[in-house]
Amino acid sequence: MSLSRKRRRELNRLRAQAEDLLEQQREVLGHAGSVAQEAGRQAKQLNAEFVAPRVNEVIDNVRPGIDRGIARARRSADQVRLMAAPLVASALLGTVRSLERIENRDAARQVRSFGEQRGLIQPEKKGGFGRFLAIGVGVAAAAAVGYALYQAFRSDDELWVAPED
Repeated sequence: MSLSRKRRRELNRLRAQAEDLLEQQREVLGHAGSVAQEAGRQAKQLNAEFVAPRVNEVIDNVRPGIDRGIARARRSADQVRLMAAPLVASALLGTVRSLERIENRDAARQVRSFGEQRGLIQPEKKGGFGRFLAIGVGVAAAAAVGYALYQAFRSDDELWVAPED
């Protein structure tokens, strides 16, 4: 496609005007960037001089009230825990007993372990050697007492035999 000379001149003028406009926009954007940078610096200085001290003053005035409120909330939570812990523990133990009664051992073990982890239920004491030793000592003591009673009340003993008249 061939253009006439007149059209080529007009296109060249239009290209030159577009390049001038682009150069002017670059200068304007450069000035706008420096103005924005200066505005940011001024805002930081104003913040440091006026806003931050007032905010810190308000925070210092409000802090004791907030601290008192937090302390009250913690005390209330502790009191609720103290009052609710026995109720929750008895409910957990009741649940464990019910599950054991219906022979659902896995669920009972899981509920018990949950209560033990939270510190609501004491761990189940396991019988060991001491338990068997105590049972053995008890059985031996009962046997000794039984033998002593047998010896005391047997029928061939002279003290217990009635005199013959």
